[in-house]
Amino acid sequence: MKIKAQHITIFNSVLLLILLCVFIWQLYTTYIKYEEKFGSPVRITKQDYGNDYITLYGNRFEEIKKIFSHPAHLSYVGEANEDFAAGALNYVLTQYYLAPNLILKDKVVRDTIIYNLYNSLKIDPASNYYLNNGWHIVKDFNNGLIVLSK
Repeated sequence: MKIKAQHITIFNSVLLLILLCVFIWQLYTTYIKYEEKFGSPVRITKQDYGNDYITLYGNRFEEIKKIFSHPAHLSYVGEANEDFAAGALNYVLTQYYLAPNLILKDKVVRDTIIYNLYNSLKIDPASNYYLNNGWHIVKDFNNGLIVLSK
């Protein structure tokens, strides 16, 4: 019985060694394939800096920050047909870029609304609920950000 258990232990050790060698080989081949990117991350970071989604999204808020230089309570309206994940990300990023303003996304409408139309970029005046109920456009930044007021 001891001999059988000893053979199983040796077999497991050899199997573990083979799997370890395969893992190391895969790491090595991946490194060779992407060696240029591994070798110079600073160059790649400089090349791509400022072209990511969050930075491009935030650049849209430079002009609107000038209007709301003092903290304000604002309502937020996003795209009508955006999925939950994109809508949540856009809402959180809007809060971040317009801090310290209090931006709420709920049923209670404040005196000012920020429309964040990242895909469509324009409001359709014929079908827009707010424009048809006494609201007017204060400023359209022509980048999807629109401020409405009563």
